[in-house]
Amino acid sequence: MDPSAVSTRGVAATDRILWLAVIASAACSTSGLSPDDWYPVSVTVDGARREAAAAIKVCDTCRVRHECLELALRNAAVGRHGVWGGTVPAEREELRTTRVAHLTRALAAMRDSDRTAS
Repeated sequence: MDPSAVSTRGVAATDRILWLAVIASAACSTSGLSPDDWYPVSVTVDGARREAAAAIKVCDTCRVRHECLELALRNAAVGRHGVWGGTVPAEREELRTTRVAHLTRALAAMRDSDRTAS
């Protein structure tokens, strides 16, 4: 199977499948940018996005951008630094927080529904 042909949008994909797709097709691997361009040092979103503008521009055209971002969100240790899926660390932290809040609300609603049904 050619991992670059895998579409994971709308499908629950394992980390392994995501990694294979990203490794096979990521635009960053052929961008010619310096590794430093991918690692902003500013902690603010605006500052980091300015510092990493060239890298983010590469991500804008990448065919596995969503898979890359998903990997960074699922694996906080990997996605703690640098640009992943066109986002900087502070943006990914906000996305993770939002995901946790949505999951917490969904689980609470399911518990309430189960209690009502009982």
